[in-house]
Amino acid sequence: MKPVVKVQLLANLKFLKLATVIANLEACIRQAREAGLDPSEFLLDITELEVAARMENGCKRRIREAKFPLLKPIETFKFEAAEGLDVRLIKHLLTGQYIKEARNVIFLGKSGAGNYRKFLFMERNKRTYSF
Repeated sequence: MKPVVKVQLLANLKFLKLATVIANLEACIRQAREAGLDPSEFLLDITELEVAARMENGCKRRIREAKFPLLKPIETFKFEAAEGLDVRLIKHLLTGQYIKEARNVIFLGKSGAGNYRKFLFMERNKRTYSF
C-alpha cells in the first residue's frame, strides 16, 4: 500500500471509530494482495464518502438543534445598514480563527447584536475544525 494512502486511510478509519478495521487492516490487505486485488484505494474512497456524509449530517443536525427561525447566510447581510459595525472584525471572525485558538467572542450592543452569532455559527458549520 502506498504510504500516503495508508496515512489517509488510517486517519479516516480513526475518525469513523472503526477500531476493528484498523486492527485487521494489514491482514485484510494481505489477503486482498494474495487474491490479486489492491483494495487500499477502494477503501480510501469508501471512507472518504462516509466521512463526508457524517460531516454533512453533523452540520445539518447542529443547525436543526440551534432552532434558528430563519437560515440566513452572511452573504445576505447588509453591512452598510449596521451603523458602527466593524466589518473588518466581523469578516475576521468569519474565518473561525478564534475557534482554533479556543477564544471566546462576546457581542455587546443594541437590539439585534446577538444575530451575528447566528452568522458565525452558520459559517463555523461550513468549515472543518479539529477539536
